[in-house]
This record gives sequence, C-alpha cells and structure tokens, in this order.
Amino acid sequence: MKKILFITPISIAGALIINGLNEGFKSLGHDTLSYDVRDLNENEILNFNPDLVIGYDYAHFVEDQAENIIKQLNKPIIHYFGDAPLENYSHSGNLNLFDKLSTSDGIVFCWDKEYIKAFKNRAYSLPLAVNPSVYMTETHKKNDKIVFVGRPLTETRLEILCEVLKQYPDNLEIYSYEKHFEKSIEQIKKFNLLDENQINLYKKTFKGFLKTEKELANIYAQSAISLNITLDQGISSINYRVFEVLASKGFLITDYKKDTAIEFIADVEAVYYSNINELMEKIAFYLYNPEQRLKIEEQGHLKILNKHTFKHRAKEIIENISSI
Repeated sequence: MKKILFITPISIAGALIINGLNEGFKSLGHDTLSYDVRDLNENEILNFNPDLVIGYDYAHFVEDQAENIIKQLNKPIIHYFGDAPLENYSHSGNLNLFDKLSTSDGIVFCWDKEYIKAFKNRAYSLPLAVNPSVYMTETHKKNDKIVFVGRPLTETRLEILCEVLKQYPDNLEIYSYEKHFEKSIEQIKKFNLLDENQINLYKKTFKGFLKTEKELANIYAQSAISLNITLDQGISSINYRVFEVLASKGFLITDYKKDTAIEFIADVEAVYYSNINELMEKIAFYLYNPEQRLKIEEQGHLKILNKHTFKHRAKEIIENISSI
C-alpha cells in the first residue's frame, strides 16, 4: 500500500473531486494525508514522506509556498484535471502554470479526452466520478419541479433556462450563488432573452445556494427533472453534475456529450437532448410520465455504483502508474 498526499484546491468543485479521490484510495487501504493548497504543513508533510502526491488541475503550482514544499519531496506528482488546461477555470489567469507543468515530470489525468493532446508529458484519460455514500438520501417523493443547480451564466445556459421558463414558469427552480443569479438577470437583459414580465417570473425561480451534498441530494431526489447544461469547456466529457444527480437517484436530462452517451445508455440510464426543441419535447414527455422516470433513474444509479465511484478511479490510477 502507498502513502499518498492529497492537495485540495481553492475551488469548491475541485475540492469535492480531490476529497472524493482521497476516500477512494483510503477504501483501498492506502494511507493518506490531505491539505488545502494554501495551508500545507511542511514539517508534517516531510515527516509523512508520501510515495505519491495528487492534486487538482495545476495542484501545487498555484501557490509558491506549496511548490517549494512539494519540490523537496522529489516524488511522483499526479495532476487530475477537471477543467480545460488553457482556460481561466484551471489557471486563474496565470498562463505560466501550463509551462511549469509541461516542463515537469508531473503525470496528468484528464476528465476530457479532447485535452489529452495539450499535454506534452505523460497524460491519461480519467472520467470524473462520485462518492455515492455522500449522496444517499431518504427523500424520493417526487414533485413537479425542473431544477437547475449551478451558475446560470453563459449565453448557452441562459437561452435554455429562459426557454424552459417560458413553457414551465411554475416548475423551474434555480439553485446558485445569489451573485451569479443577479448577474444572470443582467445578461438576460443584455441578450434580450425575456421581456419584463418574464424577468419577474425568472426572479421567482431563485431558491438560494445549496451548501452541502446532502442538500443537493435531497433536491435531486425529490425533483421531477434535474437539468444539466455542460459548460463550453466540456467538449466530449461527463461533467460532475451528471454523477451527482444519478448518485442521488435523481432523473437526469443532460445535453448530449459523446463520452456521457458511451457510459450511460440513452433513455435507459439517462436522457439526452441535442437542441432546445428536443429538450422541450423530452421535458413534456417525462414530466408527466413518472413511471418512465423511475425506471431510468434506478438504472442510472445502479451504473454509478457499479462503475463510477472514486474507488473505481483510484484503481484506474494505480493501474496506469504501476508501469512508471
């Protein structure tokens, strides 16, 4: 068994993913130590003397102090990318991070196959996953709500959400940071997506920010439809929301992505749409066919348990690096 140091990032989603991987490795019997990238304890880390370091995106490179501490270890470092390597989501405006990683001995695992070619060093494809136990809930009584959780930003997301609002003004619920929701109203006005009366209806869809995985799970489990709209950086990949919804036994309608469709069978484990018209047709059908929704959400949840936990991903990482 190995001793592994996990470096959690500043981002909420990234921390969820790294913490999930940590639990996956612990479930396999590995000894782990975890620190926030902004608060590494040098003495404890050097005494722990890990065999392997795992971080999110650019990991320790984002903080000078962290970089100096990890450099002293002289141990293999894994960078698990859940964001596009050349976009602000991952490098936070510091383009030097990509050059640092490219000239290092770091090993890259990337959630989207399309970005593998961007890395000059060793890179492997590794989908995201989930810790199902965190999303277990007793709440499965369904209402008639269509929920969207996340930033209601980008023109693509807003076009879809506004169309859903027009057809289902009493059903749509949006959970996000208040500042992101307020910004979405500004963008709706800028893009002229809704009239004044519709904007007032849109404002009523805001239900606040969900702080914990249990809160998320309850919303997904009790809602008729959980809507996923992948950010533009996800070219072919499965985003984290897909795993969260299915782990919660929620009913998922998501935009078509090649890798998602490979892993989750269409209309058996998840439902896909390729454009707004198709989305509206599928919402109209599944909103009023709860028996069909139940069958699909149960199969989607089963696929998560059998193939897409962080324990599965930990095994894949070990298998890939065993020859290095």
